[in-house]
Amino acid sequence: MSLQLSLIDAQTTAAPMGLEYHPDFLRASQEHELLARIDGSEWLTDLSRRVMHFGYKYDYTSRRLDGTARIGPLPKWLAQLSNMVREAASEEAKLSLDPHQPFEQAIINEYLPGQGIAPHIDRDCFGLIVATVSLGSAINMDFCCDSTGDEHIQRLMPRSLVLLHGDARYKWRHGIAKRHSDTWNDQRTPRQRRVSITFRTIANTALAQT
Repeated sequence: MSLQLSLIDAQTTAAPMGLEYHPDFLRASQEHELLARIDGSEWLTDLSRRVMHFGYKYDYTSRRLDGTARIGPLPKWLAQLSNMVREAASEEAKLSLDPHQPFEQAIINEYLPGQGIAPHIDRDCFGLIVATVSLGSAINMDFCCDSTGDEHIQRLMPRSLVLLHGDARYKWRHGIAKRHSDTWNDQRTPRQRRVSITFRTIANTALAQT
């Protein structure tokens, strides 16, 4: 695992402040172990893509989350991964993360070729940092800032980690286009199956609503 903060690809437009990308976060053996554990678990099928929720179950209909949605603590294997995410984060990001329990919620998404997620800013029921570990296929994540019209594309490679905080978390929308291939460095690459593990904290205001 590399703990070095990666520079954003120079061929893309300027990256949002608060976007951190770590391309070599996991080893291939760790990726294989995580995928095997995930595929041995039960998926939910209430969306167009398969998902799993841990810690708290997010309600996609009401788009909210509070203390009543608590499932329980993260399982040991996810808690260990969340600690690895915290260790890889920049010093600025670490200031917003508890060293003993850096994240309280995780959602695992499966993206098959042609699937994606609409551009969005994570709801304010979640905390200051969003962190995503990518397994399987590489994919392009699109960022756009409505106030400036700026756009940025970040290539998410297998076994990479991306963290969003500051402007990248609150001022830029991020999403994945629904298509079967991506263009990167002037080459079109077919997508394959991708699994993402996204960690979040829960905002105190959300828990106060219960």
